[in-house]
Amino acid sequence: MRAAHQQAEGTTERIGLGPYWLGLVACLIVLGIYIATIMLLGTETGKRSTAPPWYAWVRYPPTKTRPQAIFLVFPVLVYGGWMLFIRRAIARKMADAIVLPVAVLAVLAMNATTAMMDGGADAIWKPFGFYLRGAEFFGDVPAVRATGIIAFLRGYVHNLYHYSIHTRTHPPGPVLVLYFVSCLFGPGAAAASWAAVVITATAVVPFYLLVRRLAGRQIATVAMALYVVTPSLVIYGATSMDGVTLVALLWTMYFLQRAIDKPGIGIGIMAGVSVAVSLMMSYVLVCVGTLAMIYALLEMTANRGKILSVAACFVCVLAVPIVAFASLHKATGFDLIKCFEASRYYDHYIMRTFHISFPRYVDISFSNLIAFLIGIGFPVVILWGRQTALSMKFRPYWTAADRFNIAGAICVLVFSFVRLFTHETERIWLFFIPPALLGAAAWIVSTGGQSQRLREWAMGLMFMQTWLFQLLLLTLW
Repeated sequence: MRAAHQQAEGTTERIGLGPYWLGLVACLIVLGIYIATIMLLGTETGKRSTAPPWYAWVRYPPTKTRPQAIFLVFPVLVYGGWMLFIRRAIARKMADAIVLPVAVLAVLAMNATTAMMDGGADAIWKPFGFYLRGAEFFGDVPAVRATGIIAFLRGYVHNLYHYSIHTRTHPPGPVLVLYFVSCLFGPGAAAASWAAVVITATAVVPFYLLVRRLAGRQIATVAMALYVVTPSLVIYGATSMDGVTLVALLWTMYFLQRAIDKPGIGIGIMAGVSVAVSLMMSYVLVCVGTLAMIYALLEMTANRGKILSVAACFVCVLAVPIVAFASLHKATGFDLIKCFEASRYYDHYIMRTFHISFPRYVDISFSNLIAFLIGIGFPVVILWGRQTALSMKFRPYWTAADRFNIAGAICVLVFSFVRLFTHETERIWLFFIPPALLGAAAWIVSTGGQSQRLREWAMGLMFMQTWLFQLLLLTLW
Protein backbone atom coordinates (compact mmCIF):
# COMPACT_ATOMS: atom_id res chain seq x y z
CA MET A 1 0.00 0.00 0.00
CA ARG A 2 2.31 2.73 1.27
CA ALA A 3 5.23 1.68 -0.96
CA ALA A 4 3.24 2.65 -4.05
CA HIS A 5 2.46 6.03 -2.51
CA GLN A 6 6.14 6.62 -1.75
CA GLN A 7 7.12 5.76 -5.32
CA ALA A 8 4.56 8.26 -6.54
CA GLU A 9 5.97 10.91 -4.23
CA GLY A 10 9.55 9.97 -5.04
CA THR A 11 10.64 9.77 -1.40
CA THR A 12 11.53 7.08 1.08
CA GLU A 13 10.83 7.60 4.77
CA ARG A 14 12.90 6.14 7.59
CA ILE A 15 12.26 7.33 11.11
CA GLY A 16 12.82 5.98 14.59
CA LEU A 17 10.20 4.96 17.14
CA GLY A 18 10.02 8.43 18.69
CA PRO A 19 6.95 9.61 16.73
CA TYR A 20 5.10 6.40 17.61
CA TRP A 21 5.81 6.86 21.32
CA LEU A 22 4.53 10.42 21.01
CA GLY A 23 1.42 9.05 19.28
CA LEU A 24 0.90 6.64 22.16
CA VAL A 25 1.20 9.47 24.68
CA ALA A 26 -1.28 11.51 22.64
CA CYS A 27 -3.76 8.59 22.65
CA LEU A 28 -3.50 8.28 26.42
CA ILE A 29 -3.94 12.02 26.92
CA VAL A 30 -7.04 12.10 24.69
CA LEU A 31 -8.45 9.07 26.48
CA GLY A 32 -7.78 10.68 29.85
CA ILE A 33 -9.51 13.91 28.81
CA TYR A 34 -12.48 11.92 27.48
CA ILE A 35 -12.86 9.87 30.68
CA ALA A 36 -12.49 12.98 32.86
CA THR A 37 -15.16 14.74 30.78
CA ILE A 38 -17.77 11.98 30.99
CA MET A 39 -17.09 11.59 34.72
CA LEU A 40 -17.53 15.31 35.37
CA LEU A 41 -20.68 15.48 33.24
CA GLY A 42 -22.07 12.34 34.88
CA THR A 43 -23.05 10.75 31.58
CA GLU A 44 -24.38 7.22 31.26
CA THR A 45 -20.95 6.00 30.23
CA GLY A 46 -19.32 7.95 33.05
CA LYS A 47 -21.58 6.21 35.59
CA ARG A 48 -20.76 2.79 34.03
CA SER A 49 -24.48 1.96 34.11
CA THR A 50 -24.64 0.37 30.63
CA ALA A 51 -21.14 1.20 29.44
CA PRO A 52 -18.87 -1.16 27.48
CA PRO A 53 -16.56 -3.31 29.63
CA TRP A 54 -13.51 -1.21 28.68
CA TYR A 55 -15.01 1.45 30.93
CA ALA A 56 -15.40 -1.00 33.83
CA TRP A 57 -14.14 -0.06 37.25
CA VAL A 58 -10.61 -1.11 38.11
CA ARG A 59 -10.76 -4.21 40.27
CA TYR A 60 -8.35 -6.03 42.51
CA PRO A 61 -6.54 -8.82 40.64
CA PRO A 62 -8.69 -11.95 41.06
CA THR A 63 -5.66 -14.24 41.23
CA LYS A 64 -4.69 -14.17 44.90
CA THR A 65 -3.12 -17.54 45.74
CA ARG A 66 0.31 -18.78 44.74
CA PRO A 67 -0.98 -21.76 42.72
CA GLN A 68 -3.29 -19.41 40.79
CA ALA A 69 -0.54 -16.85 40.23
CA ILE A 70 1.23 -19.22 37.86
CA PHE A 71 -1.56 -18.61 35.35
CA LEU A 72 -0.38 -15.01 35.00
CA VAL A 73 2.82 -16.30 33.40
CA PHE A 74 1.29 -18.53 30.73
CA PRO A 75 0.15 -15.73 28.36
CA VAL A 76 3.64 -14.22 28.56
CA LEU A 77 5.15 -17.53 27.45
CA VAL A 78 2.68 -17.81 24.58
CA TYR A 79 3.47 -14.26 23.47
CA GLY A 80 7.22 -14.91 23.55
CA GLY A 81 6.87 -18.04 21.47
CA TRP A 82 4.58 -16.32 18.97
CA MET A 83 6.91 -13.34 18.55
CA LEU A 84 9.89 -15.62 17.89
CA PHE A 85 7.90 -17.70 15.42
CA ILE A 86 6.79 -14.63 13.48
CA ARG A 87 10.36 -13.38 13.35
CA ARG A 88 11.48 -16.69 11.85
CA ALA A 89 8.45 -17.04 9.56
CA ILE A 90 9.14 -13.64 7.97
CA ALA A 91 12.88 -14.21 7.70
CA ARG A 92 12.52 -17.65 6.10
CA LYS A 93 9.29 -16.88 4.18
CA MET A 94 7.56 -19.96 5.54
CA ALA A 95 4.77 -21.53 3.52
CA ASP A 96 1.14 -20.93 4.47
CA ALA A 97 0.77 -24.65 5.19
CA ILE A 98 3.10 -24.12 8.16
CA VAL A 99 2.15 -20.61 9.22
CA LEU A 100 -1.65 -21.01 9.35
CA PRO A 101 -1.81 -24.08 11.65
CA VAL A 102 0.68 -22.45 14.01
CA ALA A 103 -1.39 -19.24 13.95
CA VAL A 104 -4.56 -21.14 14.90
CA LEU A 105 -2.72 -22.79 17.79
CA ALA A 106 -1.29 -19.42 18.85
CA VAL A 107 -4.75 -17.80 18.91
CA LEU A 108 -6.12 -20.77 20.83
CA ALA A 109 -3.28 -20.67 23.36
CA MET A 110 -3.35 -16.88 23.79
CA ASN A 111 -7.13 -16.73 24.23
CA ALA A 112 -7.25 -19.64 26.65
CA THR A 113 -4.28 -18.68 28.82
CA THR A 114 -5.45 -15.07 29.04
CA ALA A 115 -8.88 -16.23 30.22
CA MET A 116 -7.16 -18.47 32.78
CA MET A 117 -5.64 -15.39 34.40
CA ASP A 118 -8.95 -15.09 36.26
CA GLY A 119 -8.17 -18.15 38.37
CA GLY A 120 -7.38 -21.14 36.17
CA ALA A 121 -9.09 -23.34 33.60
CA ASP A 122 -12.48 -22.89 35.27
CA ALA A 123 -12.46 -19.24 34.20
CA ILE A 124 -13.05 -20.36 30.61
CA TRP A 125 -16.30 -22.18 31.18
CA LYS A 126 -17.76 -20.20 34.10
CA PRO A 127 -19.29 -17.52 31.81
CA PHE A 128 -21.24 -20.33 30.14
CA GLY A 129 -22.43 -21.62 33.48
CA PHE A 130 -23.51 -20.15 36.77
CA TYR A 131 -21.90 -16.69 36.41
CA LEU A 132 -24.35 -15.63 33.73
CA ARG A 133 -27.23 -18.04 34.19
CA GLY A 134 -30.17 -16.55 32.39
CA ALA A 135 -27.98 -14.33 30.21
CA GLU A 136 -26.07 -16.71 27.95
CA PHE A 137 -27.02 -18.77 24.86
CA PHE A 138 -25.91 -21.95 26.65
CA GLY A 139 -28.91 -21.73 28.96
CA ASP A 140 -31.30 -22.27 26.04
CA VAL A 141 -29.76 -25.48 24.70
CA PRO A 142 -32.17 -27.60 26.81
CA ALA A 143 -35.07 -25.94 24.96
CA VAL A 144 -33.75 -27.33 21.66
CA ARG A 145 -33.12 -30.71 23.21
CA ALA A 146 -36.65 -30.83 24.66
CA THR A 147 -38.57 -29.90 21.51
CA GLY A 148 -36.24 -30.68 18.60
CA ILE A 149 -34.73 -28.28 16.09
CA ILE A 150 -37.81 -27.84 13.91
CA ALA A 151 -40.14 -27.08 16.82
CA PHE A 152 -37.53 -24.80 18.38
CA LEU A 153 -37.28 -22.75 15.17
CA ARG A 154 -41.05 -22.74 14.69
CA GLY A 155 -41.63 -21.20 18.09
CA TYR A 156 -38.45 -19.13 18.28
CA VAL A 157 -40.02 -15.71 17.76
CA HIS A 158 -43.07 -16.51 19.89
CA ASN A 159 -40.93 -17.77 22.79
CA LEU A 160 -38.09 -15.27 22.33
CA TYR A 161 -38.70 -13.28 25.50
CA HIS A 162 -38.64 -16.48 27.56
CA TYR A 163 -35.07 -17.21 26.52
CA SER A 164 -31.83 -15.82 27.90
CA ILE A 165 -30.86 -12.17 27.45
CA HIS A 166 -28.33 -12.79 24.68
CA THR A 167 -30.64 -15.15 22.81
CA ARG A 168 -33.33 -12.47 22.77
CA THR A 169 -31.05 -10.13 20.78
CA HIS A 170 -29.78 -12.72 18.27
CA PRO A 171 -31.02 -15.15 15.64
CA PRO A 172 -31.10 -18.82 16.72
CA GLY A 173 -27.70 -19.71 15.25
CA PRO A 174 -25.57 -19.45 18.43
CA VAL A 175 -27.98 -21.66 20.39
CA LEU A 176 -28.03 -24.23 17.59
CA VAL A 177 -24.22 -24.27 17.45
CA LEU A 178 -24.06 -25.02 21.17
CA TYR A 179 -26.77 -27.65 20.76
CA PHE A 180 -24.74 -29.47 18.10
CA VAL A 181 -21.68 -29.21 20.35
CA SER A 182 -23.66 -30.81 23.18
CA CYS A 183 -24.72 -33.62 20.85
CA LEU A 184 -21.08 -34.34 19.95
CA PHE A 185 -19.25 -33.71 23.23
CA GLY A 186 -21.87 -33.78 25.96
CA PRO A 187 -24.16 -31.19 27.58
CA GLY A 188 -21.73 -29.60 30.05
CA ALA A 189 -20.66 -25.97 30.11
CA ALA A 190 -17.00 -26.99 29.89
CA ALA A 191 -17.51 -28.74 26.54
CA ALA A 192 -19.47 -25.77 25.18
CA SER A 193 -16.89 -23.21 26.26
CA TRP A 194 -13.89 -25.14 24.96
CA ALA A 195 -15.67 -25.74 21.65
CA ALA A 196 -16.26 -21.98 21.40
CA VAL A 197 -12.58 -21.30 22.08
CA VAL A 198 -11.45 -23.78 19.40
CA ILE A 199 -13.93 -22.55 16.78
CA THR A 200 -13.01 -18.93 17.47
CA ALA A 201 -9.31 -19.68 16.95
CA THR A 202 -9.99 -20.67 13.33
CA ALA A 203 -11.11 -17.10 12.51
CA VAL A 204 -7.46 -16.23 11.90
CA VAL A 205 -7.58 -18.35 8.70
CA PRO A 206 -10.13 -16.25 6.73
CA PHE A 207 -8.53 -13.12 8.17
CA TYR A 208 -5.10 -14.08 6.80
CA LEU A 209 -6.51 -15.18 3.43
CA LEU A 210 -8.42 -11.91 3.09
CA VAL A 211 -5.42 -9.70 3.86
CA ARG A 212 -3.17 -11.80 1.60
CA ARG A 213 -5.54 -11.28 -1.32
CA LEU A 214 -5.64 -7.56 -0.69
CA ALA A 215 -2.03 -6.75 0.14
CA GLY A 216 0.21 -9.77 -0.33
CA ARG A 217 1.78 -12.39 1.91
CA GLN A 218 4.24 -10.16 3.76
CA ILE A 219 1.62 -7.69 4.97
CA ALA A 220 -0.76 -10.57 5.74
CA THR A 221 1.86 -12.22 7.96
CA VAL A 222 2.45 -9.00 9.91
CA ALA A 223 -1.32 -8.44 10.24
CA MET A 224 -1.68 -11.99 11.55
CA ALA A 225 1.10 -11.32 14.07
CA LEU A 226 -0.94 -8.39 15.42
CA TYR A 227 -4.20 -10.37 15.30
CA VAL A 228 -3.00 -12.83 17.94
CA VAL A 229 -2.41 -10.07 20.52
CA THR A 230 -5.29 -7.68 19.70
CA PRO A 231 -7.05 -6.92 23.03
CA SER A 232 -10.68 -7.35 21.91
CA LEU A 233 -9.94 -10.53 19.97
CA VAL A 234 -8.04 -12.09 22.87
CA ILE A 235 -10.22 -11.10 25.82
CA TYR A 236 -13.49 -12.03 24.12
CA GLY A 237 -12.09 -14.92 22.11
CA ALA A 238 -12.32 -17.35 25.02
CA THR A 239 -15.35 -16.08 26.92
CA SER A 240 -17.87 -14.99 24.30
CA MET A 241 -19.92 -16.53 21.50
CA ASP A 242 -19.15 -13.37 19.53
CA GLY A 243 -15.85 -15.07 18.68
CA VAL A 244 -17.76 -17.96 17.09
CA THR A 245 -19.89 -15.50 15.13
CA LEU A 246 -16.68 -13.79 14.00
CA VAL A 247 -15.65 -16.93 12.13
CA ALA A 248 -18.75 -16.82 9.91
CA LEU A 249 -18.47 -13.06 9.41
CA LEU A 250 -14.80 -13.18 8.36
CA TRP A 251 -15.47 -15.98 5.87
CA THR A 252 -18.33 -13.84 4.52
CA MET A 253 -15.99 -10.87 4.23
CA TYR A 254 -13.42 -13.02 2.44
CA PHE A 255 -15.86 -14.45 -0.10
CA LEU A 256 -17.48 -11.06 -0.74
CA GLN A 257 -14.07 -9.56 -1.45
CA ARG A 258 -13.37 -12.37 -3.92
CA ALA A 259 -16.77 -11.82 -5.53
CA ILE A 260 -15.91 -8.15 -6.04
CA ASP A 261 -12.36 -8.78 -7.19
CA LYS A 262 -13.08 -11.67 -9.58
CA PRO A 263 -16.87 -12.00 -9.93
CA GLY A 264 -18.42 -15.25 -11.06
CA ILE A 265 -21.38 -17.53 -10.41
CA GLY A 266 -19.40 -20.01 -8.33
CA ILE A 267 -17.90 -17.47 -5.97
CA GLY A 268 -21.25 -15.68 -5.82
CA ILE A 269 -22.92 -18.86 -4.56
CA MET A 270 -20.18 -19.43 -1.99
CA ALA A 271 -20.50 -15.86 -0.77
CA GLY A 272 -24.28 -16.29 -0.60
CA VAL A 273 -23.96 -19.42 1.53
CA SER A 274 -21.63 -17.61 3.94
CA VAL A 275 -24.10 -14.70 4.11
CA ALA A 276 -26.94 -17.09 4.98
CA VAL A 277 -24.88 -18.75 7.72
CA SER A 278 -23.84 -15.37 9.14
CA LEU A 279 -27.47 -14.20 9.18
CA MET A 280 -28.34 -17.14 11.38
CA MET A 281 -25.59 -16.12 13.79
CA SER A 282 -25.96 -12.34 14.10
CA TYR A 283 -27.75 -9.34 12.68
CA VAL A 284 -24.47 -7.42 12.50
CA LEU A 285 -24.00 -8.93 9.06
CA VAL A 286 -25.51 -5.65 7.86
CA CYS A 287 -22.21 -4.00 8.83
CA VAL A 288 -20.16 -6.48 6.81
CA GLY A 289 -22.53 -6.02 3.89
CA THR A 290 -22.19 -2.25 4.10
CA LEU A 291 -18.40 -2.51 4.16
CA ALA A 292 -18.52 -4.79 1.11
CA MET A 293 -20.82 -2.39 -0.75
CA ILE A 294 -18.58 0.62 -0.06
CA TYR A 295 -15.53 -1.38 -1.11
CA ALA A 296 -17.33 -2.52 -4.28
CA LEU A 297 -18.26 1.06 -5.17
CA LEU A 298 -14.66 2.18 -4.72
CA GLU A 299 -13.42 -0.74 -6.82
CA MET A 300 -15.91 -0.10 -9.63
CA THR A 301 -15.04 3.60 -9.61
CA ALA A 302 -11.46 2.59 -10.37
CA ASN A 303 -12.49 -0.08 -12.88
CA ARG A 304 -15.83 0.72 -14.48
CA GLY A 305 -15.62 -2.30 -16.75
CA LYS A 306 -16.41 -4.56 -13.77
CA ILE A 307 -19.76 -2.97 -12.95
CA LEU A 308 -21.98 -5.44 -14.82
CA SER A 309 -20.06 -8.54 -13.78
CA VAL A 310 -19.99 -7.51 -10.11
CA ALA A 311 -23.69 -6.66 -10.20
CA ALA A 312 -24.50 -10.06 -11.73
CA CYS A 313 -22.39 -11.80 -9.11
CA PHE A 314 -24.17 -9.95 -6.31
CA VAL A 315 -27.50 -11.15 -7.67
CA CYS A 316 -26.26 -14.68 -6.92
CA VAL A 317 -25.03 -13.56 -3.51
CA LEU A 318 -28.48 -12.21 -2.61
CA ALA A 319 -30.42 -15.07 -4.18
CA VAL A 320 -28.83 -17.78 -2.03
CA PRO A 321 -29.89 -16.45 1.42
CA ILE A 322 -33.32 -15.45 0.08
CA VAL A 323 -33.94 -18.99 -1.18
CA ALA A 324 -32.41 -20.49 1.97
CA PHE A 325 -34.56 -18.53 4.41
CA ALA A 326 -37.69 -18.93 2.29
CA SER A 327 -37.12 -22.69 2.37
CA LEU A 328 -36.44 -22.57 6.12
CA HIS A 329 -39.66 -20.63 6.65
CA LYS A 330 -41.65 -23.14 4.62
CA ALA A 331 -40.13 -26.10 6.47
CA THR A 332 -40.19 -24.75 10.05
CA GLY A 333 -42.16 -21.49 10.09
CA PHE A 334 -39.12 -19.50 11.23
CA ASP A 335 -39.34 -15.86 10.08
CA LEU A 336 -36.00 -14.02 10.17
CA ILE A 337 -37.57 -10.59 9.65
CA LYS A 338 -39.99 -10.97 12.56
CA CYS A 339 -37.14 -12.34 14.64
CA PHE A 340 -35.06 -9.24 13.89
CA GLU A 341 -37.95 -6.92 14.77
CA ALA A 342 -38.52 -8.70 18.09
CA SER A 343 -34.82 -8.67 18.96
CA ARG A 344 -34.43 -5.01 18.12
CA TYR A 345 -37.48 -4.11 20.19
CA TYR A 346 -36.10 -5.99 23.20
CA ASP A 347 -32.65 -4.42 22.84
CA HIS A 348 -34.13 -0.92 22.81
CA TYR A 349 -36.37 -1.85 25.73
CA ILE A 350 -33.62 -3.18 27.99
CA MET A 351 -31.18 -0.37 27.05
CA ARG A 352 -33.90 2.33 27.26
CA THR A 353 -33.10 3.70 23.79
CA PHE A 354 -36.52 4.02 22.14
CA HIS A 355 -36.35 7.79 22.47
CA ILE A 356 -33.10 9.30 23.64
CA SER A 357 -31.98 12.85 24.13
CA PHE A 358 -29.28 14.34 21.95
CA PRO A 359 -26.69 14.41 24.81
CA ARG A 360 -27.29 10.72 25.49
CA TYR A 361 -27.02 9.95 21.76
CA VAL A 362 -23.66 11.74 21.65
CA ASP A 363 -22.51 9.92 24.79
CA ILE A 364 -23.40 6.46 23.46
CA SER A 365 -21.99 7.13 19.99
CA PHE A 366 -18.63 8.39 21.20
CA SER A 367 -18.36 5.68 23.85
CA ASN A 368 -18.90 3.04 21.15
CA LEU A 369 -16.27 4.55 18.89
CA ILE A 370 -13.68 5.01 21.63
CA ALA A 371 -14.36 1.56 23.08
CA PHE A 372 -13.71 0.04 19.66
CA LEU A 373 -10.45 1.98 19.29
CA ILE A 374 -9.33 0.92 22.77
CA GLY A 375 -10.13 -2.68 21.89
CA ILE A 376 -8.01 -2.80 18.74
CA GLY A 377 -4.97 -1.64 20.72
CA PHE A 378 -3.34 1.78 21.02
CA PRO A 379 -0.44 0.93 18.65
CA VAL A 380 -2.89 -0.13 15.93
CA VAL A 381 -4.81 3.14 16.34
CA ILE A 382 -1.57 5.05 15.71
CA LEU A 383 -0.37 2.97 12.75
CA TRP A 384 -3.82 2.61 11.17
CA GLY A 385 -4.33 6.35 11.46
CA ARG A 386 -1.03 7.08 9.73
CA GLN A 387 -1.77 4.64 6.91
CA THR A 388 -5.30 5.93 6.39
CA ALA A 389 -4.14 9.55 6.33
CA LEU A 390 -1.50 8.66 3.75
CA SER A 391 -4.05 6.78 1.63
CA MET A 392 -6.32 9.81 1.61
CA LYS A 393 -3.40 11.97 0.50
CA PHE A 394 -2.59 9.73 -2.48
CA ARG A 395 -6.04 8.75 -3.70
CA PRO A 396 -5.06 8.42 -7.41
CA TYR A 397 -2.66 5.62 -6.44
CA TRP A 398 -5.07 3.57 -4.34
CA THR A 399 -4.71 -0.20 -4.41
CA ALA A 400 -7.40 -2.74 -3.48
CA ALA A 401 -5.95 -2.74 0.04
CA ASP A 402 -6.30 1.05 0.28
CA ARG A 403 -9.91 0.90 -0.85
CA PHE A 404 -10.74 -1.84 1.65
CA ASN A 405 -9.03 0.11 4.41
CA ILE A 406 -10.96 3.29 3.58
CA ALA A 407 -14.23 1.33 3.40
CA GLY A 408 -13.56 -0.07 6.86
CA ALA A 409 -12.75 3.35 8.33
CA ILE A 410 -15.95 4.80 6.85
CA CYS A 411 -18.03 1.97 8.30
CA VAL A 412 -16.59 2.40 11.79
CA LEU A 413 -17.49 6.10 11.75
CA VAL A 414 -20.92 5.55 10.23
CA PHE A 415 -22.03 2.76 12.55
CA SER A 416 -20.80 4.66 15.58
CA PHE A 417 -23.42 7.34 14.97
CA VAL A 418 -26.41 5.70 13.22
CA ARG A 419 -28.13 4.43 16.42
CA LEU A 420 -28.18 0.86 15.14
CA PHE A 421 -26.21 -0.23 18.21
CA THR A 422 -26.41 0.67 21.87
CA HIS A 423 -23.32 -0.20 23.91
CA GLU A 424 -20.58 -2.88 24.04
CA THR A 425 -19.30 -2.47 20.50
CA GLU A 426 -15.75 -3.45 21.42
CA ARG A 427 -16.85 -7.08 21.31
CA ILE A 428 -19.66 -7.14 18.74
CA TRP A 429 -17.57 -5.05 16.31
CA LEU A 430 -14.78 -7.63 16.17
CA PHE A 431 -15.41 -7.93 12.41
CA PHE A 432 -14.33 -4.29 11.88
CA ILE A 433 -10.83 -5.12 13.14
CA PRO A 434 -9.44 -6.50 9.80
CA PRO A 435 -9.20 -3.10 8.03
CA ALA A 436 -7.42 -1.66 11.08
CA LEU A 437 -4.87 -4.48 11.26
CA LEU A 438 -4.43 -4.36 7.47
CA GLY A 439 -3.61 -0.64 7.60
CA ALA A 440 -1.29 -1.04 10.59
CA ALA A 441 0.56 -3.97 8.98
CA ALA A 442 0.94 -2.09 5.69
CA TRP A 443 2.54 0.84 7.50
CA ILE A 444 4.90 -1.46 9.38
CA VAL A 445 6.06 -3.30 6.25
CA SER A 446 6.62 -0.05 4.36
CA THR A 447 9.13 1.21 6.93
CA GLY A 448 11.73 -1.12 5.43
CA GLY A 449 14.76 -1.61 7.66
CA GLN A 450 12.96 -0.75 10.87
CA SER A 451 9.88 -2.90 10.16
CA GLN A 452 10.92 -5.65 12.60
CA ARG A 453 11.52 -3.09 15.34
CA LEU A 454 8.19 -1.41 14.74
CA ARG A 455 6.35 -4.72 14.45
CA GLU A 456 7.68 -5.99 17.75
CA TRP A 457 7.06 -2.60 19.39
CA ALA A 458 3.41 -2.83 18.36
CA MET A 459 3.08 -6.50 19.32
CA GLY A 460 4.70 -5.94 22.70
CA LEU A 461 2.54 -2.97 23.65
CA MET A 462 -0.64 -4.68 22.43
CA PHE A 463 0.16 -7.74 24.50
CA MET A 464 0.89 -5.59 27.57
CA GLN A 465 -2.41 -3.79 27.10
CA THR A 466 -4.27 -7.10 26.77
CA TRP A 467 -2.56 -8.62 29.81
CA LEU A 468 -3.17 -5.59 32.03
CA PHE A 469 -6.79 -5.21 30.94
CA GLN A 470 -7.53 -8.85 31.68
CA LEU A 471 -5.83 -8.53 35.07
CA LEU A 472 -7.25 -5.22 36.23
CA LEU A 473 -10.56 -4.58 34.47
CA LEU A 474 -13.90 -6.31 34.92
CA THR A 475 -14.21 -7.48 31.31
CA LEU A 476 -16.58 -10.41 31.93
CA TRP A 477 -19.63 -9.61 29.81
